[in-house]
Amino acid sequence: MQITVGGFTDLSTIDAGELLAFSVFFQGCKKRCPGCHNPDLQPFAGGLKMDTQAIKERIWRNRDWYEAVVFVGGEPLEQPEALEDLLEFLRGTNMQSWLYTGYEPNEIPPQIKELVDVIVAGPFRDDLKTGGFPASSNQTVLRRQGN
Repeated sequence: MQITVGGFTDLSTIDAGELLAFSVFFQGCKKRCPGCHNPDLQPFAGGLKMDTQAIKERIWRNRDWYEAVVFVGGEPLEQPEALEDLLEFLRGTNMQSWLYTGYEPNEIPPQIKELVDVIVAGPFRDDLKTGGFPASSNQTVLRRQGN
């Protein structure tokens, strides 16, 4: 399945709480939140087009290092089929899945919600910036039961 990514971060210690994570940055976002952390990932043109299988193989090769895989953007929900494919793969591993999305909880497709361990939902608002987690006070953190 095809995906357009803006890049990756190996061994992130920021995106998944205290867990050591691999971050996948999706390219493209319609939201255009003022103060966006990754404005260079907003355009749909650009990024690297690749197959999700290549990302799965990269994750699997490094599975002993990663405790979580984080999907961030841009906006991961702009490429829902690719996101769902990667999330389904993670269900068969010992790694947590994290999703950062500008969409509200009720706008997230149910099949995505069922697959993600932790979701940070809601648009970033610069006027509500927290300086911590989540990045703005209007955002909601959803945890799948057991996480």
